[in-house]
Amino acid sequence: MALFVKHILRMPLPWKLWVAALFLTNMGGVFFLPGKEAWVVLGGLFLGALQQNVIFDRLGFVRLLGLGHFHWFAMLTWLLLRLDSIPGETYLHHWVVSVIITCGLSLVIDTVDVVRYLLGERGATIVLEDGSA
Repeated sequence: MALFVKHILRMPLPWKLWVAALFLTNMGGVFFLPGKEAWVVLGGLFLGALQQNVIFDRLGFVRLLGLGHFHWFAMLTWLLLRLDSIPGETYLHHWVVSVIITCGLSLVIDTVDVVRYLLGERGATIVLEDGSA
């Protein structure tokens, strides 16, 4: 996990900011525990981290890491279907909308990355000074 984080910290600044915003948006779920939405989003965040670490351990920091978020398609569908049952103009509603937007944008980026990987761009996107991918 530490080596994975080192790779993230070597990303260009705009990508580091994006990863931080995505992480913090999802972690906002801690403020809405024990709500169902919070458990689903936090569970999805940790499942993604686990999946990405498995991919990273086997292949390095490659575009296929985007697969670690593909379970968000189901999560976002569920959140969209629940949105009408969450009272509008509440912090919970605003947080769920922000999760839908940020995770949705992430899935666009992840899908592009996975397609690029499948089309042959299989090299490491970040390599540390010691040569670890």
